[in-house]
Amino acid sequence: MDCGDGACLYQKCCRVVCSFLRLIDMENNNFSYQFYHTTTEAWDAMYQAILTSQKSIYWEVYSLIDDAAGERFIEALCAKASSGVEVKIIIDAVGSFGLSGAAESRLRLAGAEVMKYNRLNLGWSVPAWINRLWKRNHRKVLLIDDEIAFLGGVNIEAPASEWYDLHLKITGKVVRPLLRAFAKSYVRSGGDKREVRQFLHPKLTGGLTEWRQKINFIIHSPTTTLAGGSLLRRVYHGALELARESFTLITPYYVPDKKFLQLIARAKRRGVKVNIILPYRTDHRLMHYLSRTFFDLTERAGAALYFLRKMNHGKAFSVDNQAGLVGSSNLTPRSFFINEEAGAYFNDERMVSDLNKILVDWKEEAVPLAEVGGCERGWHSRFVDWLAKRFKDYV
Repeated sequence: MDCGDGACLYQKCCRVVCSFLRLIDMENNNFSYQFYHTTTEAWDAMYQAILTSQKSIYWEVYSLIDDAAGERFIEALCAKASSGVEVKIIIDAVGSFGLSGAAESRLRLAGAEVMKYNRLNLGWSVPAWINRLWKRNHRKVLLIDDEIAFLGGVNIEAPASEWYDLHLKITGKVVRPLLRAFAKSYVRSGGDKREVRQFLHPKLTGGLTEWRQKINFIIHSPTTTLAGGSLLRRVYHGALELARESFTLITPYYVPDKKFLQLIARAKRRGVKVNIILPYRTDHRLMHYLSRTFFDLTERAGAALYFLRKMNHGKAFSVDNQAGLVGSSNLTPRSFFINEEAGAYFNDERMVSDLNKILVDWKEEAVPLAEVGGCERGWHSRFVDWLAKRFKDYV
């Protein structure tokens, strides 16, 4: 199966998941974008967008903490809500567990609405409590004045201040499907449907015929996981399966399934260069040990592994210099089957080129697997690997 150009590749990838993707109206091709590849760069851009908002701020975020990093965001959100800007925030009850009650009270007193996804209540039955604890909203989507969107991997918490990460800003009517996704999440989190009715109308995302080849927003939810597999899993697998020259992946947490490793082997036989960029040590020890158990298998399948000394929280891939994805999803079963996730999948030539420049810079900075010592094989390491694998289906 030959694919001569980016549009062809993109069309075939889209057909893998076309029943599930939220396609975007780009009637006038009137949109702009900006990538941010460090947490602090993304924070500064998001903060400035909040300060200049005139109409509305809708924010769906996994981790929002009022620490040294988050306090200025809380102050800005309070100021905007007090001035009459509509502020609605959906935080994950577990990811934002560190958000203080005082900060929540300040936001609500200022006029902001704060919703918690799967809020935990000890009064529920044990099965119901575990079910809500298990399912998390991992999205990071900030919407300003219905025209500006930020999405990617960036949370708001001080420990992330020195990290690499990937966040994407898009400006224009193309962000409308994200408004609809936010409205649905708002209602699921207990919000009044009447408050977001205008975003739930199908016409919001109408007019798809001319520009649907450029970009798709992937709004992933456990409800989109069908018997044939999850939406996100199909996107990742489909992109790797269709690669003809190169496939580059950046992810902080790496727990591939058997099919992904098989696709790496097939890609290798086609002559595809598969590069996987990871942080040498993640911020979660369990994920560090668990990811390490797959290094040898991945290398034997045919991929080249590269490790950054600095923590990298970015989640993205690039295919043949023709298509790319940036989002909140890790290469783990949890992201594919359990979490709420969001991302942008695109083949705009400029966007792919800019993403590739970031990935190439990281790859050049990173160290190959052989130079970081490979996989230790002592009895202690083997035991830790065995223990970590017991959790591979739950992370």
